Amino acid sequence: MKLLLENWRQYLKEECEASEIEALATWAHDGQQRRDGTPYITHPAGVAKFAEDFGYSDIVQDAAWLHDAVEDFQGSEDDIKELIWAVCPEALPIVLELTHDPSIVYTDYVLSLSEEARIVKLLDILYNSQDLTPEVKQFKKYHNALLSLGGKPAGINDNHWGALETIYGDLK
Repeated sequence: MKLLLENWRQYLKEECEASEIEALATWAHDGQQRRDGTPYITHPAGVAKFAEDFGYSDIVQDAAWLHDAVEDFQGSEDDIKELIWAVCPEALPIVLELTHDPSIVYTDYVLSLSEEARIVKLLDILYNSQDLTPEVKQFKKYHNALLSLGGKPAGINDNHWGALETIYGDLK
């Protein structure tokens, strides 16, 4: 693992390389599938595409690609954290924030997120709500979390918030 990290680090530049982030996300989710049977990587790719389409920063787009990597990776958690750090160190704190501890109530978890992590989480909710119709329990979980925000949070694009309101109704 150490040799792999050293090899990745030699390519590390000021900005995270999109192709390396996509490759790492694809590798981290290798062999995983969504409920509908599609490869799991379609989910982070879709969330990242939303981040791009809504005009969010590069770091939000990077974190969107990697947002499920720590909790879904089949190997060592330390290994995937080191790899994320090697490929895009700026994304690691956001990705770690997005790794939900199931002992924390979902609404409290969403409320605790930093602005960048909250953007990614709301992109994730939007993608899940459009891509796979959420079951009633998941829909209510998302709806309650969105309502708990008390309206559009700082940093959330108007079009992004509007898309959420199209699905979940008035969120004030």
